[in-house]
Amino acid sequence: MRIPFTLHFLLFCLLFVCIGEASYAQADAQLKTGADTAAINHLIEIADNTLNPDSAIAQYDKILQLSIAANYVDGALKALITKGIKYSEKEDFLQFRNYSTQALPWAKKSASPIAVAWCYNNIGNSYLGVGDYTLASEYYFTALKELKKRTSDPNRMAVNIYNNLGSIYTRLNQDDKALAYHIEAEKIARAGKFDYQLANTLIAKGEYYASINKPDSAIKDFNEVMEIGKRIGKMDLEALANDDMGKTFIATESYQKAIPLLQLAISQAKNDFPYIAVDASYSLGDALNHTGRYKEAEAILEAALKETKAHNFKDNYIDCYSKLIDVYKATAQYKKALDFTDSLTILKDSLMSSEKAKAINQMEIKYKTAEKDKQIIENQLLIAHQKSKITSKNIWIGSIAGSIFLLFIIVASMLLNARHKQRLQDERIKTLQKENTISILKGVVQGEERERGRIARELHDGIGGMLSAAMMRMMSIRHEKEEITTIPAYIEAMDLLQEMGDEIRKTAHNLMPEVLLKQSLPEAIRTYCNFIQKSKTLQIDFQSFGSFDNITQKNKLNIYRIVQEMLKNITEHANATHALLQLQVNEQLLTITVEDNGAGFNTGDIKKGIGLHNLQTRVDSVSGHFTIESAADKGTSIYIEFDMHKMITDDTI
Repeated sequence: MRIPFTLHFLLFCLLFVCIGEASYAQADAQLKTGADTAAINHLIEIADNTLNPDSAIAQYDKILQLSIAANYVDGALKALITKGIKYSEKEDFLQFRNYSTQALPWAKKSASPIAVAWCYNNIGNSYLGVGDYTLASEYYFTALKELKKRTSDPNRMAVNIYNNLGSIYTRLNQDDKALAYHIEAEKIARAGKFDYQLANTLIAKGEYYASINKPDSAIKDFNEVMEIGKRIGKMDLEALANDDMGKTFIATESYQKAIPLLQLAISQAKNDFPYIAVDASYSLGDALNHTGRYKEAEAILEAALKETKAHNFKDNYIDCYSKLIDVYKATAQYKKALDFTDSLTILKDSLMSSEKAKAINQMEIKYKTAEKDKQIIENQLLIAHQKSKITSKNIWIGSIAGSIFLLFIIVASMLLNARHKQRLQDERIKTLQKENTISILKGVVQGEERERGRIARELHDGIGGMLSAAMMRMMSIRHEKEEITTIPAYIEAMDLLQEMGDEIRKTAHNLMPEVLLKQSLPEAIRTYCNFIQKSKTLQIDFQSFGSFDNITQKNKLNIYRIVQEMLKNITEHANATHALLQLQVNEQLLTITVEDNGAGFNTGDIKKGIGLHNLQTRVDSVSGHFTIESAADKGTSIYIEFDMHKMITDDTI
C-alpha cells in the first residue's frame, strides 16, 4: 500500500527536526568551547532549514545572543531579520515589523550593500500583509533609495522590491502601473541572470497580458518560465507555466489546446506542489466541461474539491463549487446542482462579508500614485527647493562682490526678486501637493467604483443566476406535477423567489447603474428619485436646467453617486417628508442644490461620518466645492459647484 504524500512529508519533517536539533546542539557546543563565527554561521544554516516556525524562532534567539556576545554584526542581522520572517509565516505581522526594525542598526553596520534595503523591504512587507498599501509603498521606495545609495550592480533585492511595488498596484487594480514595475524587475533579473526571480516576474507579466486579452504575449512569457524551470531544475515553475498557459487557452476558448497542458501541470505538481495541482484541476474540469466530456470533468472536479478540503485551500472553494454546478446542470443532475448552489451561496455570503469589510478599510487608505507621476512630482519639488537654495547663494556672492553703494542696491533688488521667486516656488509646491492629493482621491473613487462593479456583477451574474436556476427548477416541477400549483407553500415559494430576483436586480442597478448608458443624466437621476419615492415617505421635487450632453461618462457617474449619497443621507438621517433637488448647467459651472425639511443639525457640532466623508471625497476628486447650511428643526441645505471645463475634459475619475 502506498503511503500518502502528507504522511511522507510529516515523517520527513520529524526526522529533519531531530537531525537539525542534534546538529544545532553540536554547533552550540563548539561555540561554548571558543569556536569562531563559522560556528554561528553553521547554526544559522541549521535554523534556516528548520521547517517549524516556533522551533526556528527559538534557535534564532540563541543565535542573536551568541552574535551579540561575539560582536558578530552579520550574525545578529541575519538572526533578527529571519526571526521576523518566521513570524510573518505565522501571519504575526506586528512582530515581523518589530524584528525587521530592530535589525536596522545592525544593517547599517554591515558591509553588505543590500542589508539596509533588506530591512526596509521587510517592513514594507509587514504593512502589505495587513493591507496598508500607503505605508508599504513608502517603505519599498525607501528600500530602493537605500539600495541605490550603496550599489548600482544588479541584485536580487532590487528585483524583489520592484515586484513588491507591482503587487501593490495589482491589488489596487492599477494593472498598467503594476506592469511597469514588473518590467523594471525583469530588466534587472536579466542583467544579473537571476533565473528564479526572472521566472516569478514573467509569471506576473504573463498573467497581466492574459487579463487584458493579449494571449500571444502571455504565452511567450509562460514559455520562457517553462524553459527556466527546466534549466534550473524547478518543477514548480514548469507546473505553474503549464497551468497558466492552459488558463490562457481557456480564455480564448481553445479548450483542446488547454487540456494536455493542464494534465501535464497536474502530473508535475501533484506530489510536491498540491496547491498548483488543485488549481490546474479546476481549469481542466472547466475545459472538459466545455468540450462535452462531462463525466471526466465531474470526476476531476470532485477529486479536486476533496484535495481543497484536505489542504484547506480557502481561495479555491468558490471556483470549484461554481464549476461543479455547471457540470451538474449540463448533466441534468439538478438535485446536486441545487445542493451545491446552497453551499456556494452560504460560502459567498461569508466571503463577501469579509471582503466587504476589507474593501471598506481599503477605501480609507489613500492610494499611492504611479511611480512615474510620483517621481515627476518629487523631482519637481526637489528642483523647486534647489532653485531656492541657488537663488540665496547667488544673492550672497553678489553682495560680497559689489561696492557698498552697489551692494545696497543689488542686495535690495535681489532680495525682492528672491522673495518673489520664493513666493512663486511656494505656490508651485502647493500646486504640486494639491495635484498629488487630487490624484490620490481619484484613485480612491476609482477603486470604489471598481469594487461596486465587482459586487454588482457578483450579484447579477452569480446569485442572480442561481435564483434563475432555482426558478427554472420550480417551473420544471410544476410541469411534471401540475397539481402542485394549488399548494399555498409552492405559490409562496415562487413569489419569494421572484421578490428576491427583483431585489437583487435593484441592488445591482444601484451599485453600477446601467441606466446611465441608456438615458441622459437628468433622466437617470429622475428614475432614481422615483425609485426612492416608491419605497419611502419622502417626496422629491427634481428640477434640471441646461444641457448635460458634453459631460464625460465618468463624471456623469460621479455626479450620479453624489446625488445618491445626499438622498441616502436624507432618507436615513433627516426624517424629512419633502426634498428639493436641482441640477443646473451653464458655460462656466455645474451646480447641485439639495434642500430638505428634516430635523437638521448644528453645523458647529458637525462630525464627518461615512456619508459626508464619501461626499467630500467625490467632490474633492474633481476640484469641486460644497457648503452646508443647517440648524436644529430647520432642515438642511447643501450647495455644490464644479468647473464645467473639468466636467467635459477630465475623464480620469
